[in-house]
Amino acid sequence: MFPEAVVSGRLPACWLAGLADGLLTLAPREWQRAGFWEDYFDGVPEAVAEYDRLKADILAQL
Repeated sequence: MFPEAVVSGRLPACWLAGLADGLLTLAPREWQRAGFWEDYFDGVPEAVAEYDRLKADILAQL
């Protein structure tokens, strides 16, 4: 499940640390909002578009 090697030691500029329910997350703020992943996997157009936009931004920074 986890990669065996670190591909890049750099964090994308849009990533923020979040703490919720005792769990540390590193992700764009938009992905950390309550319900984002449910919306994304349910195919809510705004969530899918937000994911695609931020994913492209992250990949461009690698």
